[in-house]
Amino acid sequence: MKKLLYGIGALVVLIVLALVILTQVVDTERVKRVLIEQTREKTGRVLVISGDLSWRFFPSIGLTVKEAALLNPPGFAKGNTLSVGEISLDVALKPLFDNRLEIGEAILGNARLHLITRADGVTNIDDLRELSAAAATEEPATEEENSTQPELSTENDPPMIVSLAGVRVVDAEVVIQNDINGKLTRLNRVNFTLDDFALDNTVPLSLSGNLFTDDIQANIKATGQFWLAPELDRLQLNELDLLIGATGRAIPGNKQLKLQGNLAYNLDKKRADFSDMTLDVGELAVTGELSVGHQTIPKLTFNLHTELLDIDALQADWRATPAKSNSAEAKPAANGAVPETLSAAVPSAEPNLSMLQNVKVDGQLAVDKVLASGIELEQLDIHILVDQGKVKLDSVQAQLYEGSMKGQGELDVTQHPALFRVQHTLTGVNIRELLNAAAELDYLEGRADLALNLAGTGLTANTIKQSVKGTAGIKVADGALHGVNIAALIRRAHAKVKGLPVPAEDEVEKTDFSAMTGDFNIAKGKVSTNNLHMASPLLRINGEGETNLLDQSLDVLLNTAIVGSLKGQDGEELSELKNIILPVRISGTYQDPKYNLDLQQLFDVYLSEKADKEIERAKRKLNEKLGDKLGDKLGDKLPGLFDKLGL
Repeated sequence: MKKLLYGIGALVVLIVLALVILTQVVDTERVKRVLIEQTREKTGRVLVISGDLSWRFFPSIGLTVKEAALLNPPGFAKGNTLSVGEISLDVALKPLFDNRLEIGEAILGNARLHLITRADGVTNIDDLRELSAAAATEEPATEEENSTQPELSTENDPPMIVSLAGVRVVDAEVVIQNDINGKLTRLNRVNFTLDDFALDNTVPLSLSGNLFTDDIQANIKATGQFWLAPELDRLQLNELDLLIGATGRAIPGNKQLKLQGNLAYNLDKKRADFSDMTLDVGELAVTGELSVGHQTIPKLTFNLHTELLDIDALQADWRATPAKSNSAEAKPAANGAVPETLSAAVPSAEPNLSMLQNVKVDGQLAVDKVLASGIELEQLDIHILVDQGKVKLDSVQAQLYEGSMKGQGELDVTQHPALFRVQHTLTGVNIRELLNAAAELDYLEGRADLALNLAGTGLTANTIKQSVKGTAGIKVADGALHGVNIAALIRRAHAKVKGLPVPAEDEVEKTDFSAMTGDFNIAKGKVSTNNLHMASPLLRINGEGETNLLDQSLDVLLNTAIVGSLKGQDGEELSELKNIILPVRISGTYQDPKYNLDLQQLFDVYLSEKADKEIERAKRKLNEKLGDKLGDKLGDKLPGLFDKLGL
């Protein structure tokens, strides 16, 4: 037992002795001095280490640097490009005796990175990237001189070789100052881990933090495989998994965004390219490719696909305006994860699309299924262009209700409410299904061609109805008007006028036609027409009137002529009504239309027919009593006489 205690005691003494020797052999002031001198020599920058560089023996052996800062280059305001409150370095013990500083992991605490872009486009890290690019193009060193590790040396001391296994940043801050557009972006509570870091090698990366701009506040969490070019001008982040929770003036309510894929970024071109991308925002999920150019006005290009685009749900989701927060910053979740919500929101009438004024877009979107205002489209293909708030939807093509659609649209969000214009042509559409889906109307049946040319302001249902104006045209073949049987309506009215039994209303309430055409004017919340035409073997109809989009009232007159064989209840042909214009008026509302035939017109026809029959009967009697000669003369006078008598 005593031998064991002696052994342990000897080991402790040896460890303490080794640590004492270590602190005496390795001159920390020398390391500090070399770091400052080498930074000036290699970069032309000033490195300030105002704190101590000291040894740390617990929980592992390492070095600690206090209060270090890399100053801005000439041409920029006085200040730091990078400052660090404390740098903690895990150091391998044995290599130190061979003049090698092998750092297992560098931990940066309370770091602050201030990136500045001047009005002329020059940044305060361009000089560092240029030096790296120049170093990468230098002739390779000889075998004796070759080393992938940076060297620390002075004139009188042999070089000290330094290697770095990884980097961990704790609670850092990043400030991005763009003097071109006056924008300031800030990230705080940034936690960053990069394992086994080395230039031109792919290594694991994790990142979390909070983002703040004038319009957006967000929590960010990301992981991926990081690669940095030796010239420091290109980086890649493959297998990216990014989760963002955001709110702010430009983002109503609270939005969750999930992005996966591969990211390549070119620092010289200031361009980010996403490939094999999957993007989820709420109920919207898209895949494809996307590029972002960081010019004065960012440019977004894409080629995306989604299975479902529910515009109604998206409008409702983006119609809320976020409530103002009393705190300047959103609070992250305690475990660093993205919270489900950031702040409350209050509703707004119109969606806020002001963000479109500060971006350029050129993209192609393919959608398997679209839901918009109750209408369902399939296989939508659309080209989207956005330039400073002017949106153009070009080459729009889709399939809907057994037909097809082609058209284009424009949206101007520089004004509030937004201005819109649409031009669409629909061909071979099942009009009954379309109207039922769009407005729950079941009036019209057949294959329809429609042409729409509309403009207006606002993006909510009420503002669109109030402001929309333009024209529409329709052609329907082999269809029917549901809700009314005009032939049966005429038969019942004819029976009432003649005092005959009125037929029961047991016939199908439908009026078939072979063709229907009409042109419509739309303005001030009303849709009007004066050339609605319907044709069938039995009827010819010319219509006119209007409907109110706001209260859904109807006021339409169908001037109907019987051109075929219309029979009464007893099977007798109603020949006296042939080619007589009979007015059928439609009133009521969309959901409860009323159809009425003007009985006065039938009374006039009936009385005229009755008067003609009385004249013929009187003529026959006179002919019988007075003879043909006198009867003919009197017959010529009788119509006027009957008129005077009111017969």
